[in-house]
Amino acid sequence: MDYKIIVEEKFGKSLKEIMHEVCVEKELGKWEGAELLGVPLKTFTAWRSKFRLGPMQMKADRAALKSSETMEKYKKEIIEIDLSRPFEHEGNSLKAYKELIERSLELEKYKRTNKAVRTVSDIEITWKIGMLESILDSICQFESGKLYDQYMFEARYLK
Repeated sequence: MDYKIIVEEKFGKSLKEIMHEVCVEKELGKWEGAELLGVPLKTFTAWRSKFRLGPMQMKADRAALKSSETMEKYKKEIIEIDLSRPFEHEGNSLKAYKELIERSLELEKYKRTNKAVRTVSDIEITWKIGMLESILDSICQFESGKLYDQYMFEARYLK
């Protein structure tokens, strides 16, 4: 408690603000941070943990925030989608394949946002969503004539 009072008086801010400045804005490690504040390493690391400013804590918090934002995005995208609606295209055409990929993407996003119907892990669903988005992107590039050009561009630079 004594160190807290001394540091707050020295820097003229709350300990939380000071720690944010040291760990986030200045990106100082535990050794440099403890030295800057003039406190023992154990005290600094305890404060850093208390305010969730340790490197792993901040990464975990960013990942949780990103996941939450993604879930909200998915919910908005599928809010009015009827998963049982009839298909517009059938057979073996590119249009039918594209529609099936789009519908599969909707289904996976629905599963990702609805724990009651989830049969596999979040990681597996997230991987599948990424794969379906990549396939859909490739189809769109193919339809626009850009997929061939991209291949030729990349192949030229590998030689």
